[in-house]
Amino acid sequence: MRAFKIPITILFMTLFFAAFGHSVVWGHSFVTEESPAKNSTQESSPTEIQLIFNSKVEKDFSLKLLDENQQEIQYVTKNIDSEQKQISIQIPPLPSSKYTVEYYVISSNDGHPIRGSYQFQVKVKEEPVPPNTHSEQEMRPKPYVPPIDKIEVPQTQPQPEPINNYPQASEWIIYFMKALYFFGLVLVIGWVLLFRLVIHKYPKAIKERFLFWGTILQMVHLVGLISVILIQFNIFSLNGLSFTFDSPFETIFTALWIISLFMALLGFIFLFKSIWFDVVWVLIIVLSKSLNGHAFEFEPKYLLVITDSIHLLAASLWASGLTLLIILWRKETLYVNEFLPIFSKMAFYSIGVLSITGTSITVIYAPSINLLLTTWGILLLIKILLICLVIGMGFIIRRKMKKMNIADLSKWIVVDFTLMLLILIIVSIFTYLNPLQ
Repeated sequence: MRAFKIPITILFMTLFFAAFGHSVVWGHSFVTEESPAKNSTQESSPTEIQLIFNSKVEKDFSLKLLDENQQEIQYVTKNIDSEQKQISIQIPPLPSSKYTVEYYVISSNDGHPIRGSYQFQVKVKEEPVPPNTHSEQEMRPKPYVPPIDKIEVPQTQPQPEPINNYPQASEWIIYFMKALYFFGLVLVIGWVLLFRLVIHKYPKAIKERFLFWGTILQMVHLVGLISVILIQFNIFSLNGLSFTFDSPFETIFTALWIISLFMALLGFIFLFKSIWFDVVWVLIIVLSKSLNGHAFEFEPKYLLVITDSIHLLAASLWASGLTLLIILWRKETLYVNEFLPIFSKMAFYSIGVLSITGTSITVIYAPSINLLLTTWGILLLIKILLICLVIGMGFIIRRKMKKMNIADLSKWIVVDFTLMLLILIIVSIFTYLNPLQ
C-alpha cells in the first residue's frame, strides 16, 4: 500500500491545483463576442455577422450564414480588421426565420483550427397600416363573423420552437477521428518502445505476432493522422463535406502535420528494423505532436513541450503494455506470466510519471476554479476520477500477483484496459475543446 501513497497524493494535488491555480494568458484564440448574439431574437434584420476573438487569427477564414434549410446565404462583402481579431460578413436583408452562423479560423498564435456554430432568430415586426389608408381589399364586403361567445378560442398559444444547440453530425465525426488518431498515436509509440525494451528478446513466433499487430496499429495511426489533417483543412464542415481548404499551407503547424505524415509512411518501411531509426522516429513523432499541441501555447513553452513529451511517452508505455496483455492473454499464457511482472513495474512508474507531468501541465492550463464548470473542466474531473480507478486496479493486480492468483487477473486486466480506452478518448477530446468556451 505504501507504494501507491505517492501517486495518490499527486493525483489529489492535481485536482487541487487545477481548481485553485494562478491565472495565465491563453495562447490560442477563442470567440469573445458575437453579433448577433447567440440564441438572440432580432426584431429587425441584421446587416452583418461579426465575431471578435481574443487574439490574432489568420486572414484565410470561413464565416457562413445558413438559413433554416441549411442553405448558405450569400454574403455581400467579407472583412477582417487590421489587428486580425475581428471578422465579419455583410449580409442582405433577412426574412423572419431561424439562422445558423458557422465559422472556422486558424489561430495565429498556435496554428490550431477553431470552429463552431450558433443560432439566432429574426422576427421582423409587421408595420401598422396608416389609419386613413384604405386598400381595395378593405373596401370589399367583409365575411360574416360569428358572435364572440361562439368562437372557439385556443386554450394555449403556440410556443416558438427551441433553438437546437446540440452537436451537428460532423462534430461527432470529428470527435471520433480525433480519438482514432490519439489511440493509434499512443499505441504505435508504445509498441516501438516495448519492442526495444522487452519483446526483442522473445522467441521468433512471439515477435512475429507482435510485429503483425504493430502493422495494424500503424494503419490505425495513419488513418487517424490523415483524418485530423483533413480536419485541420476544414474538410468536414458543419453542413457536410467541403473541399475548399481553409488552412494555410505556409504555417509551421501545417508543416509539422506534414512531417508527421511523412514519418508515419516511412515507418511502414523501416520501423522495428533498426534501433537508431526507431529512436529517431519516436522522437520526431512525439515532438511534432507536442509542438502542434496546447503545450506550445503557454510559457515556458519549451519546458512544457518537454513535459508534454514525457507525459506522452509514459502514457504510451502503459497503454501499449495493457494492450499486449489483452492480445496474449488466452493463447500465450507462458509469456503472459513472464510479461506481467515487467508490466506491473512499468505501469507503476508510468502512472507516477503521468501524475507528476499531468499535475505540472494542469497547473498551467487551468487558470481558475470556474473552468471546472465548463465541458473541458468536467472532462478533466472525469479523467482524474478514471486515473484514481486505474491506481485502484493497479493495487488489486499487484496484490493478486503477489498471492500468485494469476488466473483471477483477466477480469481486472479487462477493466483496466477499458479505463485506459476511456482516458484516451477524453484526452483526444481535450485537444479539440477550448477550455474557456
